[in-house]
Amino acid sequence: MTSNWFKTGLLAVLFAFASLFALVSTSRAAVVEVQLNARPAVVTVAPGVKMRAWTFNGAVPGPVIRATEGDTIRVTLKNSHRASKVKCPKRKGPKRSHCLHKKHQHQAMWHAVDFHAARIAPNLAFRNVAPGESFTFEFEATTPGVYMYHCATGPMLEHIGMGMHGMIVIDPATPRPPAKEVFLVQSEYYGKVSNGFLKPSYHAMQTTAPRYVTFNGRSMRYAEKPIAVEVNEPVRIYFLDSGPSLFSAFHVVGTLFDSFQHDGIPDEAIHDVSTQLIPPGGAGVFELTFPEPGSYPFVSHSVIDMDRGAVGVFEAS
Repeated sequence: MTSNWFKTGLLAVLFAFASLFALVSTSRAAVVEVQLNARPAVVTVAPGVKMRAWTFNGAVPGPVIRATEGDTIRVTLKNSHRASKVKCPKRKGPKRSHCLHKKHQHQAMWHAVDFHAARIAPNLAFRNVAPGESFTFEFEATTPGVYMYHCATGPMLEHIGMGMHGMIVIDPATPRPPAKEVFLVQSEYYGKVSNGFLKPSYHAMQTTAPRYVTFNGRSMRYAEKPIAVEVNEPVRIYFLDSGPSLFSAFHVVGTLFDSFQHDGIPDEAIHDVSTQLIPPGGAGVFELTFPEPGSYPFVSHSVIDMDRGAVGVFEAS
């Protein structure tokens, strides 16, 4: 594979996505304040294709949240998603808050947020927030690693599939060695493209038939403009598979991972890894170097997902 092939593809280096993948961080602060705004937004999911997504803070994925082991994380979720025209099925029993099936209705959009890094009673902390309201909860960052956060309102498959997910990194109390840092979230979009818009399909979500598989929310984002690295520079990739349903088989062509830390736990490293399986909701930290100048594609080696857009390039110089 060559860079020319990939440069027919698509968008942006790590430094270029600050506006749509903003970092919320702290430097050993006692309390990390996190503000999440659940709201609809039009996002680009592939070249020439947009989608009316449900988001945290207007982007898919939501902001990277960063804290240090021992910090207190204070999360405020504001629900600005007041109503939406959605498709809901006829059914007996309690109505869902909303859904994407057969019959058009206007529905209030409830949202919640589940943090995989938290040790807390979910019925108290991850509660539904009504449109126009806010809710705040706290948890202690007890365990270093890389974790998912996502909307926890049912049907959760729909909320995550519509874009409500993101990454939280808990740094160990003893800092990791210096390295170039890259944050990658793999996720899927489901639906059909019409007039330049992806129209979401809950049926496609239920049958696991994605239209696009993406890194950082856009099909083949880092194929058009690769991520720049230096030869022999230590590179650390914080990786999350947000799903909602597909596993990632993460692989970099032309080198090996010097180490992989399952869920980003520092003491859980394995070495000299070629391809690593990451489940939906799972994560890890990859460390590697690039031995000589050139173009090094990175992919999910479930090859059909490469065709769906899970492709990027590291450009070493």
